[in-house]
Amino acid sequence: MSTDLGYSIDEATASQVGRLLKRLKDEHGTLKSELDHIQEQTGHMADLPGTEASKKLLQDIRQEMEGLLEKLEAYEQWEEDEVFPILYKYTAQGPDPAFLTSAWVLEEDHKQVERFVRSFIAYANECDQGANSKVNVNIQLKKAISLLRMACAVMAEQLLTEEEMVFPLADEILGNYPTFGIFQRGNSHNDKYRADRQHL
Repeated sequence: MSTDLGYSIDEATASQVGRLLKRLKDEHGTLKSELDHIQEQTGHMADLPGTEASKKLLQDIRQEMEGLLEKLEAYEQWEEDEVFPILYKYTAQGPDPAFLTSAWVLEEDHKQVERFVRSFIAYANECDQGANSKVNVNIQLKKAISLLRMACAVMAEQLLTEEEMVFPLADEILGNYPTFGIFQRGNSHNDKYRADRQHL
């Protein structure tokens, strides 16, 4: 997305943007930390094939993913209600079709994340309900791990895509108001997820 569009805002709007984007950055940090924990638990589960411990861990992770999905849905609603309207208002001062296109792509990414997460949750539920079936436990576990890793990878990719879309625009909006310039262009989480997506 192009930056340095030459649009202007007042100090009150810059202050509002600063507060919103600080919360967005904090929300991303929380979501990424939870993803890191789930991915670590997934590694432990993979090391315990065919055991009762692995089946219990799968259900523990399922509960964590259900909680994470609720947080993600609430976050996306807040973002839709408060963050994007002010960005749309800013870009509406001049032609910026790249931002509108990116926003549409991001909305589709959100839907994809939810589909993958729900697929994992549904399969984990099936594994729990069919715990005494004749289906090979190792096969169940491998499929669950595959779905979980894909869900985590897609969610991490979506968060990074959102940062690459929103943060440069935030930098531009706040460029004339350094008091509100709260963002750093890089951090350890972003470096990690940029490296991870090279292996998707």
